[in-house]
Amino acid sequence: MNKVKAPAMTVLSKVVRTTLEDLIKNIENFPKEIVQEAVNAGLHPSGPQYWIYKWETCVTLEEFELKICLPVATFGNSFTSDKFKLEKLEEYVHVKKTHLGGWDQLKESYEELVEEMKTGIVEPGKTCRELYINCDFENPSNNITEIQFQVS
Repeated sequence: MNKVKAPAMTVLSKVVRTTLEDLIKNIENFPKEIVQEAVNAGLHPSGPQYWIYKWETCVTLEEFELKICLPVATFGNSFTSDKFKLEKLEEYVHVKKTHLGGWDQLKESYEELVEEMKTGIVEPGKTCRELYINCDFENPSNNITEIQFQVS
């Protein structure tokens, strides 16, 4: 199992506290709004959305922090917003797996990645990220999602 280091990057972000059960209800329209906010501010979206999940415990049914991020190029633009924050994500050491297909089947890809981590004796960190490389709401089998587990 190969560890990968993603470089630091500038993102537009929004943090919410939620549970998996209430996820869609609690994020409202943030995924769409973050792109519109970037464009309106003269920022250039430079990659797929990152959703960063952070649990205080390893119990996935409990409340957690979700940070929705859009990588952007700022071109020296100043930015102010009541809803979103412009920030720099630190480099991220992780292992990854690409999931092809509907998000209702993401659990299986997570389980495969966790098993690979156990076999490779890789210690997980406190966060995981999902990168939405292709989102096809009409034909979810065309979705491409990269799962990244932070490792130490």
